[in-house]
Amino acid sequence: MVEGYLIDAKPIRGGLILYLNNFKKAFVKTTFPVYVITENPEMVMQHPAVVSYEEEEWNYQGKKRKVYRFEVDDISAYYYIRNKLNVVNETPSVLSQTLYRLGILPFRWVSIEGNEIKTRDDDFPNISYATLIPLDWYGEGETGSKIKVIENGEERVEQNPKVKVDVAECLGIACNNVDAVVKIDIKRKRSPVSIKGLIEWSYDSKVLLREIAYATIGKALTTNEAWVALKRKYIIPKVVPRVEKMRTIEELEKADRGGLVIFPKVGCFNNVYQIDFSSMYPSLIVKYNISAETVDACEDLKTEIGHSICLKEKGIVPEALEWLIKRKEELKKIDEERAEAVKWMLVASFGYLGFRNSKFGKIEAYELVTYFARKTLRQAIELAEEMGLEVLHGVIDSLSVRGNVKDYVKKLEEITGLKVKVEEFKWMIFTKNKEGFPYPTRYFGKGEEMKVRGVIRSNMPNVVKDFLEEVLSSLSKANSCEEINVKEIDEIYKKYRERIVRGEPKDYVIWIDGIPYVRGIKGFYEAYNGFRGVDVFYYLNYLKRTYEEFKGFL
Repeated sequence: MVEGYLIDAKPIRGGLILYLNNFKKAFVKTTFPVYVITENPEMVMQHPAVVSYEEEEWNYQGKKRKVYRFEVDDISAYYYIRNKLNVVNETPSVLSQTLYRLGILPFRWVSIEGNEIKTRDDDFPNISYATLIPLDWYGEGETGSKIKVIENGEERVEQNPKVKVDVAECLGIACNNVDAVVKIDIKRKRSPVSIKGLIEWSYDSKVLLREIAYATIGKALTTNEAWVALKRKYIIPKVVPRVEKMRTIEELEKADRGGLVIFPKVGCFNNVYQIDFSSMYPSLIVKYNISAETVDACEDLKTEIGHSICLKEKGIVPEALEWLIKRKEELKKIDEERAEAVKWMLVASFGYLGFRNSKFGKIEAYELVTYFARKTLRQAIELAEEMGLEVLHGVIDSLSVRGNVKDYVKKLEEITGLKVKVEEFKWMIFTKNKEGFPYPTRYFGKGEEMKVRGVIRSNMPNVVKDFLEEVLSSLSKANSCEEINVKEIDEIYKKYRERIVRGEPKDYVIWIDGIPYVRGIKGFYEAYNGFRGVDVFYYLNYLKRTYEEFKGFL
């Protein structure tokens, strides 16, 4: 008997080799399903790896369609058939569908004894995982004399570590220091989540980690939606034929708009409450049943922008998102890192509705989400004004107000049907741009901790980022607008002017698109090539501009 958590699986003729935690292996006998639309199934049966086939009836664009499911004992036959015929239902992958049929899912516990398979669905697998990143003089990079290791959440820095884990992600030379069942090259990653977040994606999407390790957020999201479609026997084609309906310029202008943003009242305000709709866009998709196959399918719900929604059957996208929303809320109570990974999928869910290659969206569905979002935020603003609250700012799914919010929040949830979270701030500052107009996406304030939006940019020099962080830390001592100590900011500015003149090489690094640069006397150069001097006056001027701009906020 072999038992453990499924980390990976590889197909061979006649079955699958399962790779479990602690480098254990097992074999299970199986065939692989291949779905084909063809008029001549007997011809496909001539392939030596095809074992059998079944005729099935599937749904496609509101009609029934005949599909043949072929069982093959060698997955290479699938690749041959897909090059010759119209193969459908390739998302999730054939390998994932095979595991699902066996009841063996990624990062779930499994016991294999002969032909008997037992499984268990734990909350999170008891496995080992790690991240390894070299540290150079400019920070994290592909080379360096030391390596930062984060193993099962514990961080350390070592000269030449040797790490053996079930799952790992690594960068550059650090990949030579790790042995893992699944090893992911960070340089090739296209997702913003950690290794633990990728494990959560694999767990939620029921696909092997190596299938989504280098994919975008949309891959994990689409796979979740595809499981719903397969369960309902909806054909998933390679390319979805979808044509936007004809509309006039006036109709497009009315429908094709983004979220609602109102200009904030500029200045510092005491006792501010920020009202945020939890997962607003995904929640609206679920509430109004917005999916490609429900939009303009019937007129159960009509809107002012010319689109309607059919409510007779829950849409594929709403069903998938409903589970993800619940999953995120559950994880927030026990593991913020995993909850953040699910949140990324939910964030992408709106954009993918309008993405031209989306398998379960269309532009009209995208437009409906923004329509309901604008409508919801207007309701929130109107209700706030009716109940005597002062509205300071509103941006898409968030509202900043002053006044008694207890009764307001309760009524807002009743009216909108959406969950709301409230954060209280002792003070909050809303800013303006260089032209003197209110800046909707740049503000900061003191709640339980400092909340900062749009002030510190990723492409600033390290020394300027440190300056702003120290200034904001200084502001956090104030419990009201009146207690903000502007003179202390002046002292911090003087300290950082001196630091620029006598700074460490790392202070001058500017990260742009993942590449570290330094401004030298002859212009910018890549830090990968070593430190070759610095244009001090460039950094002094940069610091001065930032200091003067920040003082203008106050």
